Amino acid sequence: MEAAALYFRFKDNLATIIGSLNSPLEVRSMPYNVSIPLEVDLLSDILRIHGLNFTSPTKGANRLQDFQQWFLQNEEAVAEVMHRVLEDKKAYMKTATGVILQKEMIIRRLEYFNETAHTLQVMMVQQKLGSPKHHNYPFLNQ
Repeated sequence: MEAAALYFRFKDNLATIIGSLNSPLEVRSMPYNVSIPLEVDLLSDILRIHGLNFTSPTKGANRLQDFQQWFLQNEEAVAEVMHRVLEDKKAYMKTATGVILQKEMIIRRLEYFNETAHTLQVMMVQQKLGSPKHHNYPFLNQ
C-alpha cells in the first residue's frame, strides 16, 4: 500500500486497534502489549525530531489510547510533519541500530498499524461468527 494511503487510514487503524483491545477479544497470547508501545515510541521519536512531543506515563498497549488522544488534538501538525517527511527522500535519523531514513521509519510504522488493525479486525469477525479457537484442534497440538 502506498504511504499516502497508509496515512489516510492511520486514524481509522488507531480506532480499530483500540476498539479491538478494549473488546472481549482474546489477545493475551499475542505480542501486542510489547509491540504496540514500541511502535508508538518509534513513531513518536520521528515526530519529536520535527517538534511534536508525545509523552505518556502509561505502560503496555494502553499507551496507544494516550497516543490516539494526543494525535486527535494535534492532527493537523502531525499531518504536516508526515507529509514533509514522506516527501523528503534524504532525511535520516540515528537509532540504536544505526542510521535509517525517516521516510522508511514512518512507512514501517504506518504499515505496522495497518497490519495490526487488519489482523485484529479479522479476529473480531471470526469471534462474532463463532469460529472455533484453533488451539482446540488436536492435530495442531502434535
